[in-house]
Amino acid sequence: MLNRRSFLNQSSLLSLSPFIPAFLSQTASASAAQKDDRILVVIQLDGGNDGLNTVIPFADENYSKYRNKLRIEKNDIIRLNDSLGFPPAMQAAAELFDDNQLAIIPGAGYPNPNRSHFRSMAIWHSARLQSAEHTGQGWLGRACDQRKQPGNITPDAVFVGDSNIPAAIIGRRSNPIALNDERELMLASKFTAPDNPVTEDDLQNFVQRSVSASYGAAKQFAASAKNRPSDDSNYPNYRLARRLNLIARVIRLGGGTRIFYVSQPGYDTHSAQKFSHERLLTEFSRSLKAFLMDLKQAGLSDRVLVMAFSEFGRRVQENASAGTDHGTSGPVYVAGESVRSGILSDYPSLVDLEDGDLKSTIDFRCIYSSLLTSWLNIDATAPLGGNFKPLKVVA
Repeated sequence: MLNRRSFLNQSSLLSLSPFIPAFLSQTASASAAQKDDRILVVIQLDGGNDGLNTVIPFADENYSKYRNKLRIEKNDIIRLNDSLGFPPAMQAAAELFDDNQLAIIPGAGYPNPNRSHFRSMAIWHSARLQSAEHTGQGWLGRACDQRKQPGNITPDAVFVGDSNIPAAIIGRRSNPIALNDERELMLASKFTAPDNPVTEDDLQNFVQRSVSASYGAAKQFAASAKNRPSDDSNYPNYRLARRLNLIARVIRLGGGTRIFYVSQPGYDTHSAQKFSHERLLTEFSRSLKAFLMDLKQAGLSDRVLVMAFSEFGRRVQENASAGTDHGTSGPVYVAGESVRSGILSDYPSLVDLEDGDLKSTIDFRCIYSSLLTSWLNIDATAPLGGNFKPLKVVA
């Protein structure tokens, strides 16, 4: 029986809920998710990645024309084919490409592109072009809404980071949570779970059962941390790598969450771009490879795909501060054992520019459509607000 007094009596337990890993506990959930359900991990390259210096059209003489100070010398470029290559900072990603675990999708964008960080990110998060439709709900949150089952307390999506939960994973009924680092889970593991009540109060029963199971799950996580290999699957010492490591460990425990999200900031490279961009790409590339290697060692690599995107690319012409300003289209990456590896879209022309920007060659919603329908087995129409021809991303 639910009444105001019994609800308020549970406030101390309810206040703990954001910090207790209920999503790790299969016993705390009525989820019908199976252990072999596919998982999507999204990496947001925050700030606008310079795609021209990430997937480099080295065979086009216009590249050197537009990039005097910032160009990567041809002899240093890691060739992917006869015309495109990676900078040296993307060595680990090149190895994934050679191992058929990386798809590169150049020229991803949308009609009438916007160079505002806030507006463009809202478009990518919501899969909607009109600001009136930026209601705080996102394409993955809406997708989770379609699968939501009554009574399921397992979070549909987990954001690993210390900022606000991104709109991309927020829906009307779905349940996303934020997790900063493993210390939150380790702290919960030190407490003793409350006894399950014997009462007619349905709310009290539900809350205390959930909290009790969650404490048990935290202890399970702590035990797994104590017993994990000392080399931690050779993750490099980067913040992105540590967060992907945590995601991998959560996936191993099989709690049923199918969407994970993480952000790597720093890509707004208006000045002195060369070294900062190299550092960012090295972190991204090496962290991604370590994550996929970890999943393979755990026998989970066939269940996980990773998509990496940025809200826009940069201008073709470098600026006077040895940096690049806000542009439009840029590359998207999809990685994993099940990806259709290769270069999956046309590279934008460096001759046919639009106000100094690369024209997009593929609508980003075609990538979303493929990941929803072919990977997560979710109808993409409602999440994307229309029908978009899926780009074949899954092998």
